[in-house]
Amino acid sequence: MSNVTLKGFAVLPADTFADGPASGNFITGNTNGRTIPFPGQPIQGFSGVQFAGRNSFYFNSDNGFGAKDNSADFLLRIQRLNPNFRGSEAGDGSVETQGFIQLSDPDQKVPFSIVNQGTPDRLLTGADFDIESLALANDGTFWIGDEFGPYLLHFDSTGKLLDAPIPTPNYFKLNTLNGQPPIVIGHRGASGERPEHTLEAYKLAIERGADFIEPDLVLTKDGVLVARHENAIAIINPQTGALVEATTDVYLRPEFADRLTTRVVDGVTITGWFTESFTLEELKTLRAVERLPFRDQSYNGLFEVPTLDEIINLVKQVEAETGRKIGIYPETKHPTYHDSIGLSLEEPLVETLVRNNFTDPSRVFIQSFEVSNLKELNTLIDVPLVQLLDAEGIALDGTLIENQPYDFEVSGDTRTYGDLRTPEGLAEIATYADGIGPWKRMIVSVRGVDNDGDGRADDINGDGVVNDADRFTTPPTTLVQDAHAAGLLVHPYTFRNENLYLAADYNGNPQLEYRQFIGLGVDGYFSDFPGTGFQVREQIAGSFVRSPQNPDVLAGNAFSNLGGSRGFEGLAISPDKNTLYPLLEGSVLGDPANALRIHKFDIPTQEYQGLVGYYRLENSSYAIGDFTVVNDNEYLVIERDNEQADAAQFKKIFKVDLSQKDADGFVVKEEVANLLDIKDPQDLNQDGSTVFNFPFQTIENVLVLDDRHILVANDNNYPFSVGRPPEIDNNEIIILELEKSLNVDPRVGLAGLNYNRVDFASGGLNFNDNFTFNIGSDVLAQNTLV
Repeated sequence: MSNVTLKGFAVLPADTFADGPASGNFITGNTNGRTIPFPGQPIQGFSGVQFAGRNSFYFNSDNGFGAKDNSADFLLRIQRLNPNFRGSEAGDGSVETQGFIQLSDPDQKVPFSIVNQGTPDRLLTGADFDIESLALANDGTFWIGDEFGPYLLHFDSTGKLLDAPIPTPNYFKLNTLNGQPPIVIGHRGASGERPEHTLEAYKLAIERGADFIEPDLVLTKDGVLVARHENAIAIINPQTGALVEATTDVYLRPEFADRLTTRVVDGVTITGWFTESFTLEELKTLRAVERLPFRDQSYNGLFEVPTLDEIINLVKQVEAETGRKIGIYPETKHPTYHDSIGLSLEEPLVETLVRNNFTDPSRVFIQSFEVSNLKELNTLIDVPLVQLLDAEGIALDGTLIENQPYDFEVSGDTRTYGDLRTPEGLAEIATYADGIGPWKRMIVSVRGVDNDGDGRADDINGDGVVNDADRFTTPPTTLVQDAHAAGLLVHPYTFRNENLYLAADYNGNPQLEYRQFIGLGVDGYFSDFPGTGFQVREQIAGSFVRSPQNPDVLAGNAFSNLGGSRGFEGLAISPDKNTLYPLLEGSVLGDPANALRIHKFDIPTQEYQGLVGYYRLENSSYAIGDFTVVNDNEYLVIERDNEQADAAQFKKIFKVDLSQKDADGFVVKEEVANLLDIKDPQDLNQDGSTVFNFPFQTIENVLVLDDRHILVANDNNYPFSVGRPPEIDNNEIIILELEKSLNVDPRVGLAGLNYNRVDFASGGLNFNDNFTFNIGSDVLAQNTLV
């Protein structure tokens, strides 16, 4: 446990206001006895501190009243304060306010609308940005970390925004075969929202973000490739005549009643209507219907059965309209069966692709559950081929019940799909194909629960049926890694949003399933709801990190991948003041829940230079409060829980070393101070106790003074937080003496400002009257204080 001593204490009363318009008009709820609107601008919510001058400091006032919606009348300012510390300088514990720097955007650098959009000064407010961290550069300009973007903001010494807000790049690491984000494949189009295998389903899939659309291909009587999931376009029970399943309305068409027949397809006897019994002209008179009864039936009877030519033309049309490149991912259905009736699939497929000049290997995959036709296709066309892998089902314990490719069964080959999933089988697949399309349960299976001992999975959720929602995931297999080791892509099927297809672990949230599979390194996925697949892919592997308050997210043009109020709570600057280290307060989607990204930003070029590493939270529910420099490698971090007063259990300061990281990229950390256990032998806060604590919900300011002393201050969240009940929190600024010396760079702390060393032992902050900043000859003169 750290052993720290309170050496200085000063307090700014909560109800302290600066000049400016009335504020707080948009606050709702309990204001702890304060009347709104407030008579001016509160000097509150300190979140970031830097040296300002003779015994004074710049404090960042954050976004206002805790939320974007209630802070439109809170003006963003940098406050300059002079604490008269009890103890260290024998002061009276008061804080002198010495003016502020108003942040503004008169040059219209902000590319989105702000509260004061039409005014000449364009003063910035807490509804525009949530400023949470502060750094002072060599040239006297301010760098501020924002949480709404999150953005880096660059202001001159007068508070004028110098550059457009700098967005945060998303540095992600994927375990895919090529390191690229997984592709989103619209399974039969957007088949969760429109009848499958219709032009409307394919078009919607593209609109939802699919990179590829998947037509299952069968043949008409006159040899035209059309898109249907099966060649059976309606199936009935031969004993009762009841409809079993349909993808067209043929069963309602008396003119085709005579086409009802019984066929054996891949060893299964089926009674119904089949595409090979119809010419294209006849098939075009039919209309698609929704196959699954629990999906939207309102589109039944509206859409035609499309040909492969029409699907390719649709893709070309959308590409011409949008500039996006879209791929197609056809599956050859029942190739052995089609060969047996004299309607081979391979040749017309290749001919159609070549005739339409659609053979770009980056825009076409061909897939099949059989092996021999893929080997034949490998000699006919140079596009990627994918071996689909199937299973009969899942046993109670999650074990797969294996079956065979039908062409293996016909040829007498006894191998199963399970044999093809072995390293030896995958090596063979790699001789004729470029990837595998496994059932997703081959990567993450599900096990049932048998509480009644009948040997069958129980209906855990009590909805009357047993499905995936009653089962729990099992540990992932090594199939993805094994396939990648063989040089094969992995595109599992099928991802669906409905609860009956989601294991109980996902709690009805389909995004959790996508996140797990992306984390396992799949190279793409087939989805009935490609919009969901696209959203999760973009959150994990999109170009930028975005909070829910990001303007692009609010406009509906992007997805958030960072929690609200989890942006740049920390912003450290290197001793030479050429490098910023922005530290997020929350984890980015796809990262471990307790991993906070530490970025590197080069000030001279104003460019991000990647991640330094990750800060590991002691608990994923905790947050960081500030980040400040000690030396080139070592920095201090405030880490806290979200509690206050007696409920507060964790408020600490850690030292991290950016040059030392573990195998997962987490920087080494060491406790420096426990803010809930501070010695106060002089009773500097005058509460009658020689023990002091800092039990505030948010503590967001730390600054190194010298090798043994640091300054710490709270964010009082005016007028809401009550860390020292019954009154609302004041702004407390304290100086702590550390038990163990820090290795402070000469350019850091008071020494870095050319101050004399502070003599804490004698009780005085003694400044040299002739000090000069090493960040510019007359920064104070440059700064415009109101």
